[in-house]
Amino acid sequence: MSKPISPDTSTRRFTLGQRIQLAVLPWIVAKLFEWLFRSCTVEMRGGDLYQKTLNENGRCLVAIWHESMIMACCHNRGKGYVGLASLSFDGEFGARVMRHWHIHSARGSSSRGGHEAMAALVQAANTVPITGFTLDGPRGPRRAAKPGISILAARTQLPIIPNAFVVDRAWRMRSWDRLPIQKPFSRIICAYAPPIPPPPDDSPEAVEKTRLAVEKSLNALHEQIEAELGIQ
Repeated sequence: MSKPISPDTSTRRFTLGQRIQLAVLPWIVAKLFEWLFRSCTVEMRGGDLYQKTLNENGRCLVAIWHESMIMACCHNRGKGYVGLASLSFDGEFGARVMRHWHIHSARGSSSRGGHEAMAALVQAANTVPITGFTLDGPRGPRRAAKPGISILAARTQLPIIPNAFVVDRAWRMRSWDRLPIQKPFSRIICAYAPPIPPPPDDSPEAVEKTRLAVEKSLNALHEQIEAELGIQ
């Protein structure tokens, strides 16, 4: 990772208890989820669309729902992937977990109107092959895309590839995104939809058109796979 990318470590001070957690727990969490993922069978769909887009452009944006974040990170470990992590304690925790998977973090605070976070993502997207974006993060509502991915695409002129991860057997968290934690030896389907071109500019009309297209594409992909697997 070249130096222009925002550093993985935040400058914010944390309490002693938080520092102890940051020193120990991210490694445990990373290893646990990696083991769970490795125990599963991963079925790829649409990988040729993804690879063709990456070959033609050199870089691309990958759009996922927040609930797919853990599986997406495990799948993309060590592949030149970068995601966004806030400067909060939760963001620092997530960045350290991702670091164990050799995934870099663009750092920025969404509480400052998103400007800092967007600047970090633009910087990352112009440097690394794959920039991942959770469309409905960090607080939802579930499976409703926010405009950030469209703005990022407009400012980088990179295509967006909707990417779904669906697991047939999982524990579900009681969080707003109903985060699935795959059970050991489950079946995971990783599917890509055709790329969506970036908007010509970051005007509200162009951004909204692309935002809606990405949301519809990713929801259709999830719904198709979930219907196949009988997931409600």
